[in-house]
Amino acid sequence: MIKTVSASPHITNPRNTTRRIMIDVLIALFPCFVAATVFYGYHVVINLFTCLVFCFGTELLYGLIISKKFSREGVKESSVWDLSFAVTATILALNLPAVMTVDGWGVNALNADGAIAFSFDSVVLCALGSIFAVALVKMLFGGLGKNFANPACTGRVFLLIAFGTAFSSTASLFADELATTGATWLGTRNNVTGSMLLDMFLGNTATSAVGETCVIAILCGYVYLSVRKVIDFRVPLMIIGSLAVFIFLFDVVPGTSGADMFYSLVAHVMSGGLLFGAVFMATDYATSPNTFLGSAIYAVGIGLITALIRAFGKYPEGFSFALLIMNLVVPLIDKYILPRPFGYVKPVKQSKAKASNGQKEKEGEKA
Repeated sequence: MIKTVSASPHITNPRNTTRRIMIDVLIALFPCFVAATVFYGYHVVINLFTCLVFCFGTELLYGLIISKKFSREGVKESSVWDLSFAVTATILALNLPAVMTVDGWGVNALNADGAIAFSFDSVVLCALGSIFAVALVKMLFGGLGKNFANPACTGRVFLLIAFGTAFSSTASLFADELATTGATWLGTRNNVTGSMLLDMFLGNTATSAVGETCVIAILCGYVYLSVRKVIDFRVPLMIIGSLAVFIFLFDVVPGTSGADMFYSLVAHVMSGGLLFGAVFMATDYATSPNTFLGSAIYAVGIGLITALIRAFGKYPEGFSFALLIMNLVVPLIDKYILPRPFGYVKPVKQSKAKASNGQKEKEGEKA
């Protein structure tokens, strides 16, 4: 009999290539893109196209410079063909407002009604966010799998810090009020009603990140990725559950009472990009822990920091900052929470097993 020892992991699915996983994520993101386009119009398509072009161009150019192969062969060997750039571009585009205007710029084309027909400001910001995410966060640290934080999340945080007022210029086609830095409700904290929660669920409300507008679309992506086993379905649930517990203690209990407590808690869960980020960003392989216990700590940390920022901080949304902070903590989590080796038995158990076997042998000899 010939025995073959294969490299770990020993149980693999040959179909789960990087490209296949990225295609699955793009399929899961498609409902969010469709919902965003329905509610915010063609500006979403322009933003996505811009992010795709600049993410693709930045990764390709960076790879050619590093490899020094400015040829057709160099292009063929580029990492752009694993489609990870497309996932970064799509998540980044869905994490931005449909239309962004920067104070002092105002380079926008208006239609006959005075509304923005084409936003040059939005194109510039999408380009800057894409270049920052791919060049400085992903490729500078070695490319896919070696980045220290989620590229799309970091690109959004960069734009939010540098051009914060641009995130307050998006209005839903079904809403009369403008979005604030986070979701509209998080910026105002108005009394929550059943109809308001229904609007959040369907998408009939203003948000500063177009991808978070429709909870139904996010749930479709979550179910698809879970069924395909691309993500661990428990991680988003732990993040949402943690946020619910901490925000209930820090914000809901001190500020509301009676039935309003339940409505406010549900509104927190469906606002501020929590669901979108928990499904599509916090589950990133490269920036999340390798063990279930580590993932649990990671998820609880995201929920806790998000709740602290929402309850006591300046930014009403909080999730992007919480995710970025916990991304930086992941190496420390992996260092001290090690995966259990296959077939490993604790020394104490081994000694007990030897003592038990010795006792059995003695009993057998006496018999």
